[in-house]
Amino acid sequence: MRALLVPSGSIDLTSVERLMRQLGMVPTRVRDEEEAVSSFSRTPFPVVLMGMDEQGDRIVLVRALRASPRGMQTAIVLVATPEQVELLQPLLDAGADDFLLLPLDEPAATLRLKLAERRSAERPEPLPEDFELDGLCAVLLRESPLPTCITTREGNAFVDVNEAFTRLFGYSREEMLWRTARDLNLWESPIEQERLAARMREEGIVRGAEARMRTKAGELRDVLVYVGIAEYAGTPHIVSLFPDVTERKQMQARLQLADRMASVGTLAAGVAHEINNPLAYVTANLGYAHAELTRQFERGIGTLQPVCAALGEALQGADRVQHIVGDLKTFSRETQEKLQAVNVSKVLDSTLNLASAEIRHRARLVKTYGEDVPPVHGNHSRLGQVFLNLLVNAVQSLPSDGDAEQHEIRVRTRRMEGERVSVEISDTGAGIAPELMGRIFDPFFTTKAPGTGTGLGLSICHNLITAMGGELHVQSDLGRGTTFQVLLPSSRAEITPEMVEAPLRDFAGGPRGRVLVIDDEPLLCSAVERILSPHHDVEFTTLAAEVLPRLEAGERFDLILCDLMMPRMNGMDFHAALHRLRPELTGRVIFLTGGAFTPQAKSFLERVPNRRVEKPFNARALLEVTREVLATAG
Repeated sequence: MRALLVPSGSIDLTSVERLMRQLGMVPTRVRDEEEAVSSFSRTPFPVVLMGMDEQGDRIVLVRALRASPRGMQTAIVLVATPEQVELLQPLLDAGADDFLLLPLDEPAATLRLKLAERRSAERPEPLPEDFELDGLCAVLLRESPLPTCITTREGNAFVDVNEAFTRLFGYSREEMLWRTARDLNLWESPIEQERLAARMREEGIVRGAEARMRTKAGELRDVLVYVGIAEYAGTPHIVSLFPDVTERKQMQARLQLADRMASVGTLAAGVAHEINNPLAYVTANLGYAHAELTRQFERGIGTLQPVCAALGEALQGADRVQHIVGDLKTFSRETQEKLQAVNVSKVLDSTLNLASAEIRHRARLVKTYGEDVPPVHGNHSRLGQVFLNLLVNAVQSLPSDGDAEQHEIRVRTRRMEGERVSVEISDTGAGIAPELMGRIFDPFFTTKAPGTGTGLGLSICHNLITAMGGELHVQSDLGRGTTFQVLLPSSRAEITPEMVEAPLRDFAGGPRGRVLVIDDEPLLCSAVERILSPHHDVEFTTLAAEVLPRLEAGERFDLILCDLMMPRMNGMDFHAALHRLRPELTGRVIFLTGGAFTPQAKSFLERVPNRRVEKPFNARALLEVTREVLATAG
């Protein structure tokens, strides 16, 4: 294969020329850039190697070669010294394909020269200068407002693109022609690109596949992909359309959040009632225990049996509150979590806990869970949103002033044929008129009174279940009730078993250490101190900023428990300051968190490897994580 060599004053191409001859290539030297352009315009070369000049300014030559006849077919390779590496990027952006560094690493240089040779051979022939667009391609490129491109069937190089396509991706038409999507790194996932390419090879067409693509500025856009084959310049080419649905996807995410918040709003009064009940006897029993202990300690008499019973009941109430809050946190969790094996009965129980106050005032609840129901392939929070919406709809179909014993809401799970699981939620309410059945999954369609529904709930439920590979069906008899059936694919994966808490009296402490607790809530600091003090030497403070001078002065702590969200200096700022001041201590920080409510906090917890303890926590969980971190750090 012939190759053109363009020397420079600072680069000696002798070693490159010798290696090329050894590989069977035929190099032709020119004196300067002007002769290079002239020689190339007379007889285009498949491969061009050009030495970098002292300033690295070869952009004009690269662009001139690319603009020449057959210039888009040529593989352009730069030859530079290690000191010139930082000058290469603008040339690669301008159209150069690769580079070699001097002195040559011959095995690596051989591979790169062979790659240049193959790249040139794979690039498509240029179209005739006098060709005219015909048929479908002409219409798509000239008339379509959708981003449209035409590529070769072999190599997938861009032959032509329309204005909407360049506007979407941020490249000029000249930057894209005769380069491929892979060259420009347009696909977020190369695996997704290959999957669609395989689908195109098998079926000859792609209709509305969802994908994410990257613009020149690095921004990710959600698109639908439509691909087919059409005549272009007399030969078959691939025509692709990429409708941009980024804003629609963002709107769908906002609507899903709005729907979840609407459901939470519907249940807010009931949830508050459910929390207030256990809180009432938690407060009462703790008040009694405190007063009784004080009285008996003052008199030095009495038995602790009633006190222990009161404290036990208070702990049971606190456990109920913790479970209610946990159900709310699961329901409100973002829906971008991965699909996995889910126990559908536990999702239903969590959802029913949230809706229990609404249900029991209007109907009897009947649960029929199949014993042989396997885990489903889904997402806990997404399924919780669907079930809660269906339960709220069932409740709202019943009369608000009727006798709860006269109505029923039934929840049933069972195994189905074809490795599927059925979840059915039935009510004995008003039912749905036959003429409305075909519209209930339409966005913004609702039969509820103004102000009581958005018309988005069932549409969102349908989309969520479909995205998990399931189906949502409905049967209804007007005046007799409605049944919604959710069909979900079963999962062969195992569900992660839950940890069973061992009694605190069986806890075997690890190494004793000096522990600092930082939290803006003094009573929480006191509680943590009571739990840890039998096993460690504990100090606490409510201000993180006060700790830094002590650490800077050399004060030693074996472990630091730090609240994540605090006024003035929060846990994230403290961690950053600690990394600058005493980096060896950053791995000994355990974060206490009641939930990462801000994007910054979520990103921080995903980024740092530190252990964390979720509030409210029990004594054993705190002691376990403390022992583990001390043992690892020690």
